[in-house]
Amino acid sequence: MTPPRPRYSPAELAGALGLFPPTDEQAAVIAAPPGPLVVIAGAGAGKTETMAARVVWLIANGYAEPGQVLGLTFTRKAAGQLLRRVRSRLARLAGVGLSAQGAAGAPVDTEGAPTVSTYHAFAGSLLRDYGLLLPVEPDTRLLSETELWQLAFDVVNTYPGELRTDKTPAAVTSMVLRLRGQLAEHLVDTGQLRDTHLELERLIHSLPAGPYQRDRGPSQWLLRLLATQTERAELVPLLDALDERMRAVKVMDFGMQMASAARLAATFPQVGEDLRSRYRVVLLDEYQDTGHAQRIALSTLFGGGVDDGLALTAVGDPIQSIYGWRGASATNLPRFTTDFPRSDGTPAPMCELRTSWRNPPRALRLANAMSAEARRRSVAVHALRPRPDAPPGTVRCALLPDV
Repeated sequence: MTPPRPRYSPAELAGALGLFPPTDEQAAVIAAPPGPLVVIAGAGAGKTETMAARVVWLIANGYAEPGQVLGLTFTRKAAGQLLRRVRSRLARLAGVGLSAQGAAGAPVDTEGAPTVSTYHAFAGSLLRDYGLLLPVEPDTRLLSETELWQLAFDVVNTYPGELRTDKTPAAVTSMVLRLRGQLAEHLVDTGQLRDTHLELERLIHSLPAGPYQRDRGPSQWLLRLLATQTERAELVPLLDALDERMRAVKVMDFGMQMASAARLAATFPQVGEDLRSRYRVVLLDEYQDTGHAQRIALSTLFGGGVDDGLALTAVGDPIQSIYGWRGASATNLPRFTTDFPRSDGTPAPMCELRTSWRNPPRALRLANAMSAEARRRSVAVHALRPRPDAPPGTVRCALLPDV
């Protein structure tokens, strides 16, 4: 089916809805044709407003209906803000009499409700709808961090096997949960961990001595590396016991939830087919903070160049990444263009929002200078610039004895 030609420009829609006209860089994002797109949006660059305007533009021009919109972000607050903006603009769109028409000229229903949720809530909905394919029981309950710690502590305390450690049960529990989270985030199971440990041990003890090495055998650095891996491998029985207990009582944690969703998407292509037929507009917010499991789930469901008519837009800024401690991968944003290519194999296009609307020039000069090194890593990010009428602003520096 031939996609509809745009009837309204971003400026026309903004005028009809009583909003400020978009800048050229915002208009380029708003009116980008359907297909994959990554937007590098700096701090204060109007990201949420631009994404809401893009949804309205796509609906007004007949590319999708409101019920075919899926937006994903990290917090319920951010999801609520995006949903409110989209709904308010769609309500205005219906009120000003602008008619949306699809490819065949039929009117588009602008009364439906977009779906906007957190990434983890989306993973949970996947498991509820399709989890039996793995299988994961639909009534599996999500544990809080406190409940998970209590359950893991009980598993450690009641473990009948031998634990070669002088650490307290609480310390061992923390080690188990930390390792469990890392394995889930990288989609590694305990069998792979055990096999990797054995392979690493054989490799280290079979390496020839280095040219400047006095003593034969592995170096101290390699032995410390092996000791760390050995400590992890010794936790495998506890990890397996915890997994068995969680399956028995039908519970999972956030890491297990996302890892299960990624395996579901990668193993059963029909899940992606169903979602792509249900959603024709997909927004991925704060993409720089997604982890490996999220990347696998999203790229399998919506990427791979299988549907150029899907308007998939990811928004991120590597300078603003805040969830590295929680497993966010710095490589996800630069990989987006190849994880979500066009059907002919060409990488997804990239746009930038560089004008910072809330920061004065003096603050931006300081911020750009401090972030210069970070902007050279990952995706190439240009320096932010102030809005044309921004006052100079004031930057103060102080050394205080306390906060």
